[in-house]
Amino acid sequence: MKLDYEKSGQKKRRGNLVSRINELGERLGKSFSERFLGRLENVREVRLWVLEWALLVLVVFLLAIVQIMWYSDSYETNAFTSGGDYSEATLGKINSMNPLYAATNSEKVLAKLLFANIVSPDVSGHEKAELAKSITMDKTGKIWTLTLREGLLWSDGEPITADDVIYTVDLIRDSSAKTTVSVSFTNVKIEKKDDLTVEFTLPSAYIDFRDSLEFPLVPAHVLKDISPALVYESEFSTKPVCSGPFILNAMQVSNVTSSSLQTVYLNRNDNYFLRDALLNSFTLKTYDNVENIYDALSAGDVAATAELNAGEEFGGAISMRTSLINGGAFAFFNTASETLKETKVRQAIRYGVNLDKVREDVNDGEKMDYPILDSQVSNLSYPELPKYDLETARKLLAEAKLTYNEEDKKLYDMDGGVVTLSIAVLKRDKILSKAERFAEELKNMGFDVSLNVFDETQAGADFFTSVIKPREYDILFYEIDLGVSADPFVYYSSTQANESGWNFSNYRNSLVDVNLLSARLTTDVKLRKAKYEAFLKSWVTDVPAIGLYRSTLNYYYNRNMNIYGEDAKLTDALDRFADVRYWASEKRSVNMTP
Repeated sequence: MKLDYEKSGQKKRRGNLVSRINELGERLGKSFSERFLGRLENVREVRLWVLEWALLVLVVFLLAIVQIMWYSDSYETNAFTSGGDYSEATLGKINSMNPLYAATNSEKVLAKLLFANIVSPDVSGHEKAELAKSITMDKTGKIWTLTLREGLLWSDGEPITADDVIYTVDLIRDSSAKTTVSVSFTNVKIEKKDDLTVEFTLPSAYIDFRDSLEFPLVPAHVLKDISPALVYESEFSTKPVCSGPFILNAMQVSNVTSSSLQTVYLNRNDNYFLRDALLNSFTLKTYDNVENIYDALSAGDVAATAELNAGEEFGGAISMRTSLINGGAFAFFNTASETLKETKVRQAIRYGVNLDKVREDVNDGEKMDYPILDSQVSNLSYPELPKYDLETARKLLAEAKLTYNEEDKKLYDMDGGVVTLSIAVLKRDKILSKAERFAEELKNMGFDVSLNVFDETQAGADFFTSVIKPREYDILFYEIDLGVSADPFVYYSSTQANESGWNFSNYRNSLVDVNLLSARLTTDVKLRKAKYEAFLKSWVTDVPAIGLYRSTLNYYYNRNMNIYGEDAKLTDALDRFADVRYWASEKRSVNMTP
C-alpha cells in the first residue's frame, strides 16, 4: 500500500510540471506575438530609414578600405636590411694581405676590412678601444696596461690572446721584418701578465701612448715559427687568418682583357667580436690608374671608390661625400743630403718657391701650412711663415756659397758643379701635380732637378724599403697621417732619423727633441701648448719640410647604399670603415612604428 501511494504522488507532481510548462509556453508565444510579430507593421513603415542607414554603413566601410589601400605606402618605409654585397674600387696592386706590410691603397683598405686594431678612431674622431677592453696608465706615465676583450677569436676559431700582442709588437720592432707600421717600440719592454693582459714599460713617460696602439694584431699561432725576415713571403700573405669584420673568400687575378688587376671576394666574419654586420660580403677590385676606376664606377662594375679627385661627374645614382681628414702632404727635405744639409739652402727654397703656384688648385680650407692641426691643440699660436721673395732666396743661396749663372740660369757649387736635387713621389694625381710644379719652381731658382715618379701599383712595399727607409732622395713628396692627438715626435725627433723611424727629413735639432719629448711627458695642457709652439718656431726656421695641402676623402658611392654618415669626423680615409657593420646594400619594406 505504501508503494502504490508513492507512485500516485509522483504522477501528481509530474502532471503539475507539464501544466506549468504549457502555461509558460503560452505566455512566451503571446509575448513574442505582441513584441515582435505585432511590430513588424511598424518596421514596414520605417523601412526607408533602415535602408538608408544600411547604405550609409556600407559606404563608410568601403571608404575605410579605400583609404587603407590608398595610404598604405605612408604606413610603410624602405629600410636597409641584412644581406647583399658591397663593392669598392681601389688603386694599386695587392702584393700582401699581411696588414703590417700594407703599402698601396688597396692593401690598406683590405687590411682595414680583414683585421681589427687594438684601438681605432670612431666616426666622431675620438680614439676608442677595439680589440682592447681597457688601456690604463700608472701615475708615472711610463707603465701602461692593456687588457683584451674576453672571447675574442681569430677567423680560424683560435683565441686572440696576449701572446698575439707580444708577437706583433716584437715583429714591428724587428728591423729584419721591415714592416710598414709607423709606430716605434724601441726600448719599450712588454710583459705578459695573463692570457688577456700585457704591460708596457716605456723608457720615459708618454701621455699619448694609447694612440700608438692603433695597429692590427697578427696571429702568433700561425707566424711564430717563421723567421721575421720571411714573414712577408709566407703563406699568411695570401691566406690570412683574420680578426676583422670580413674574411677572405677568394682572390681572382683578372685576365688581360679586364681593366682591373685583382678582384678580392670577402665574406662576413662570424667570429668577429661585433657580429651584427649587415653586409653578407664585400668585394674589392684593384686598378692600376684612376681612369679605369672612373670607368668602372660609371659602368656600375663597382658601387664606390675613394680614389678620385673632387669634381668628377657621374650620371645615375652616384653621389660624392667629402671629408677633411687629419693628414696632409708635405715636401720633406732630406737634411742629410749633400745639397740640403745647409739650413740656408732650405730657407732659400722656402722663399724662392712660389707656393701659390704650387697649390693653385687647393682651396684655402685645405691648405696645410704646419705639421699640427687646430683641432689637435686648442688655441695654438702659429709662427709667421716666410712669403715668396726670390731676391731673398738668391741672397741666402749666395751665403751658402752657391753661385747663380745668369747665362745658363743654373746654380753652381764651390767646385763648379751644377747643383742637383732629386725628388721622389708616388704616381698619384693630386700630389704628383704639386711635385711637378714644385720642381719647376726649383728649376727657376737654378737647381737641376730630377723628378723620380714611382708607380704605386707596382712599388708597394718596395717604395718603403728601397726609397723611404734608406732616404734615397733629396726631397720626398708624401702624404702622412697626423693622428687624433698632436704628436710630431714620430716625424721630427732625432730618435726617428733612421731606417726604422719615420723622420723622413733626417731632421736633427736638440732643442726640438727636448720640446717634443716634454710635450709627450706632460699632462699640463698649457705646458704642452708652449712646447709645441716652441717646436713650430724651430720648424719654420730650420725648414725640414714644407706643407702643401690637407688630405681630403672624396668618396663616390651609389646613393642607394648605406655608408658612413655625413657628419662623420675622420682621422684618416680608412676610418670610413669604422662603422662598416652598419653599411648595407639591400632594402625591404617595413611598417612604420608610431
